[in-house]
Amino acid sequence: MAEIKATPENKSPDLLDSLDVTGRFRVRSETDWEQRPNSLLERHPFAFGYLAFAGLMVLIFATHLTTFVGALLFLYLISDFLTNDVRRYARFLPKALLFSLLYFAVIAVFTVLSYKVIPGFVRQLPQLAEELQQQAISQFDYANSRWNLTDYVDPQEVQGAIVTGTTKTLGWLGKYFSSFYKGFIFFIFALVINLLLYHQIEKIDEVFDRKPGSLMNFFYNFIKARVRVFYFYFKRVMGGQIIISAINTCISAVVIFSLALPHPIVLLTLVFFFGLFPVVGNLVSNTILTITAFVTIGLWGALVCLGLLVGIHKLEYFLNSKIIGEIVHLPMVITLTALVVCEVLLGIIGLILAIPIVLFIRHEMERIPGVPPITRIDPR
Repeated sequence: MAEIKATPENKSPDLLDSLDVTGRFRVRSETDWEQRPNSLLERHPFAFGYLAFAGLMVLIFATHLTTFVGALLFLYLISDFLTNDVRRYARFLPKALLFSLLYFAVIAVFTVLSYKVIPGFVRQLPQLAEELQQQAISQFDYANSRWNLTDYVDPQEVQGAIVTGTTKTLGWLGKYFSSFYKGFIFFIFALVINLLLYHQIEKIDEVFDRKPGSLMNFFYNFIKARVRVFYFYFKRVMGGQIIISAINTCISAVVIFSLALPHPIVLLTLVFFFGLFPVVGNLVSNTILTITAFVTIGLWGALVCLGLLVGIHKLEYFLNSKIIGEIVHLPMVITLTALVVCEVLLGIIGLILAIPIVLFIRHEMERIPGVPPITRIDPR
């Protein structure tokens, strides 16, 4: 096939557009082909756009980058809140200063967690398991002395079940926290990319918008619009969830300091973190508090934490209806189904992304033309 020869007047200062480079790979028929409209894309723009968007999502899922995407979303959310929402009420503060404060705070927190809190917790797991087993066995012996439980159960079997259960549970917990370092690497990359997005978002647009009407330009703008829609719902849902988690953390702080539980800062951090997960977050965080109270104080401390679990659970119904309910407008069966499906597909990060994903899908499908409604004919 004949090739197009480069001429001096056709040369471009952009290396990507230089015929000296691209002319080797082009045939004569491509000159006419590039001038023709893409009729297939014009007839099915939604199909091509969503196919590219779905391919990008499958690539993220297949490469196990959901944790990275979740960290990037949270960092971008905090950056957006500081540089736009906070600055709306404090215009005297420059955006660069607020953005820098975010990075200083985040780096400081993760440094402390990585080098002090998490390793110390993992080292204490064997001792915690032994204390939990001793406390459970002593409580069983106390109950046996009062109600003569040996008539119904074998004490040796109960003690063996307690030892096995606590060892497996805390072993799984230690393995989970040891995987924190893998997530920390993803978080570092998310920090860098979020910084680049803050400073170079205009340059990114220039790269993909430099050929208006091209296939690359269409796909970029289509995916960019969908990402903005998803982020809109993510910001609203997570903004409400952060408020709910902060209220739950304040209430839990009263119980933690009243019972003088060990490592209060770590416990409050876990309560706030798990509070970001709708529905199940309160159950997980209060389970940790209940086990800690049971080990350090005894049965009555665990009962206080269980009461806290029930109280906060009821409070969350009210807060969700007032804060999240005005945003979501979804029946509880859809919310729970979305949580289960997204947790299976995306892991723990799916619990955070479940509701925004459902809202995004509803938004997009409501704006795609469907089958026209059938008009009923009056038999008269």
